[in-house]
Amino acid sequence: MINERIGDAGAEHPAVLPETPEIQEVERQGFSLAKALRSPRTLISFALAIAIVVFAVRGFDIDVQQTWQYIRGANGWLLLAGFGIFYLTFPLRALRWRMLLENAHVPVNEGRKSWASLPALMEYIYLSWFANCVVPAKLGDAYRGYLLKQNGRVSFSATFGTIFAERLLDMLGLFGLLVLSAWFTFGAQMPESTRIVFGFGALLVVAIVSGLAGMRWLSPVIRRFIPKRLIGVYGNFEHAALRSFRPGILPRLIVLTSAVWLLEGMRLYFVIQALSHEGLALPLSAIIFVALASSLLTAIPFTPAGLGVVETVITGVLTFFKVGTSLGGAVTILDRVINFWSIVVIGFVLYLVSKRR
Repeated sequence: MINERIGDAGAEHPAVLPETPEIQEVERQGFSLAKALRSPRTLISFALAIAIVVFAVRGFDIDVQQTWQYIRGANGWLLLAGFGIFYLTFPLRALRWRMLLENAHVPVNEGRKSWASLPALMEYIYLSWFANCVVPAKLGDAYRGYLLKQNGRVSFSATFGTIFAERLLDMLGLFGLLVLSAWFTFGAQMPESTRIVFGFGALLVVAIVSGLAGMRWLSPVIRRFIPKRLIGVYGNFEHAALRSFRPGILPRLIVLTSAVWLLEGMRLYFVIQALSHEGLALPLSAIIFVALASSLLTAIPFTPAGLGVVETVITGVLTFFKVGTSLGGAVTILDRVINFWSIVVIGFVLYLVSKRR
């Protein structure tokens, strides 16, 4: 039986879906940057990312010196506009997450002026993104659940259920806009270089939707395989994930999700405009396609936020639009400075000074 007040249950137990030792450790102890950076898994993931980048530079025959010249010549004001556009997504993400939490009966209304205010929720999201940028396997999502549990004394499993729902919204919104932008860009003939992106996106969508459908239709079967002591925890997770999609707020969730991903596309638009003096010009549909493909690939769990993989694939996709590899490399690096390295730098400072971590 699911507790009436989800915030009162499950805080002392590990999340059930997915139940991994790493997530259990994050739920119990939070995120230790020093420990994460010493982890063999993290070191191997960064080594893999470096190897992929070196392979890409050699494989694409990128002139590193020329790429650096392109970067130095970029319009700083337009890059700053892209930076601002990207960071506008965080209040939208925080607002959407609060809606999901309220839908799931996580008692965030009690903390609207403190631990569940929009600035606080933005801080949790940003810290979780920072964790995702320095460790593989998206452990930052579990860290976000820990932060809300630690500061609001609410259920980790229920909070994790809303994060699962948020991931589903993001994947459906991102993949839908990706397909739409690809149709306007390529028509019915998709180039081979983009198939890996669509294949990976389709796989993620199927996996997440299947998980949600399984909880909805196979709940009694799933519960048979769960230890009795964790039934209540799973119930919180399941309730939160399913309740998050209450029909009454779906239109608002769709609007917020679409706005987030369109802003992600505009981020790359300003990066490309910053290099337009080099003869770089792409249709808006193509820019949105490349930006969304980049965001999709950050979900690859083998390296932190898809590091190395994103840079390689996006540089390769840009060549399809007749962008030289050195100029494409400059676009990719500048874009990743905004949506990866700025999070690493700013997130590190926030991690050190935050009173909520």
